[in-house]
Amino acid sequence: MTGFGRGQAEESGIRVDAEVRSLNSRYFEFSLRAPRSLQNYEAELRELCRRFVERGRLTLLLSETRSASAPPALRFNETLAAHYAKVLQSLSKTLGLKGQVELSHLLTFPDLLTPPDDDEASQLLLRLAQGATENALADLQRMRAAEGQALVDDMKSRLAAMNGALDEIEQHSKKLPEQMLEKLKERLGRLHLPENLDSYRLELELALLVDRMDITEECVRLRSHNAQYLETLETPPAGAGKRLGFLLQEMNREANTIASKTSSLDISHLSVRIREEIEKLREQVQNIE
Repeated sequence: MTGFGRGQAEESGIRVDAEVRSLNSRYFEFSLRAPRSLQNYEAELRELCRRFVERGRLTLLLSETRSASAPPALRFNETLAAHYAKVLQSLSKTLGLKGQVELSHLLTFPDLLTPPDDDEASQLLLRLAQGATENALADLQRMRAAEGQALVDDMKSRLAAMNGALDEIEQHSKKLPEQMLEKLKERLGRLHLPENLDSYRLELELALLVDRMDITEECVRLRSHNAQYLETLETPPAGAGKRLGFLLQEMNREANTIASKTSSLDISHLSVRIREEIEKLREQVQNIE
């Protein structure tokens, strides 16, 4: 489900701002964009986001602001810098290049600037990153809750449309066995059947054929699936999205069986309408956790 949230956390002159953006996805996908001082905490932040969001493509953006009283964000490795300077000077002499090694040359090596080794400073940054992210996720959840309610309302209207089409199918199906039996007898009457044909056996075979075309059980099961779908929307359990996806598979199976068992054009058209609503529900259910 799409959404956006902001949050921040501040302590000891350091403020971390967080933004989370979520897009529809069948699975949980996480990406982090953060300054170097916060990039080492990706695993902890991924786990935090996973507790709030089960499905969706989630992007977390972090920024860091420090006051003059804040501890340094990065440590400059002077020993390694001296080594690089000697290497560059030697290379310059070997190639006959002019000029001296300057600080700007050394700053092109990313491993010269590293987070401080101080465990307390590291824990502070992690705590701020988690706090800002959690506040942003709470903001995201509020936005997703509003969108979720609109999604539930749309799904309920589609279920109502399916039940309405199912009502019409059941009305048509009440007279269908008798109509089909009469039509089959009429067709047999146009055939030149032998005089010694067992009429009782013929009537029995016709009755069995009509019974195989009966769609009462499929209508009952489809209506039951619709009721379970609605119940899941109103009181969603954990993993409601997967349950709804399974119910849609079963609903589609019953609708296909209804269409294949009947020769009535009215019922065929109504079953197409039901399957159209199921496809729209299938698209929407991808957004539900």
